[in-house]
Amino acid sequence: MLSKNDVRRLAELARLDLDEAEIDQRKKELERILGYVARLSKIDTKHTPETEVVSQEMNFREDQDLPCDEVERELILSNFPDRAGDALRVPAVFEKPKG
Repeated sequence: MLSKNDVRRLAELARLDLDEAEIDQRKKELERILGYVARLSKIDTKHTPETEVVSQEMNFREDQDLPCDEVERELILSNFPDRAGDALRVPAVFEKPKG
């Protein structure tokens, strides 16, 4: 069973700002998910054949460098909250956000 502190910690790690009502709701949702996973883990799969890979090909979309004019480019960049020249600054993934 999850505690509210567990949910608060998960919200902090996911950088979610939840009020008490949202914490209660997420706690219920997470408990239902974990309960379902616990049920799945009890299923006997000894006699279930492994899934075979049908194709070795991975059909990923190729990155495309789409051109845009200087006005459009500057509009996009100007709407980003923190930047240094053309570099866009984002919060570090493994650091606690400031504030």
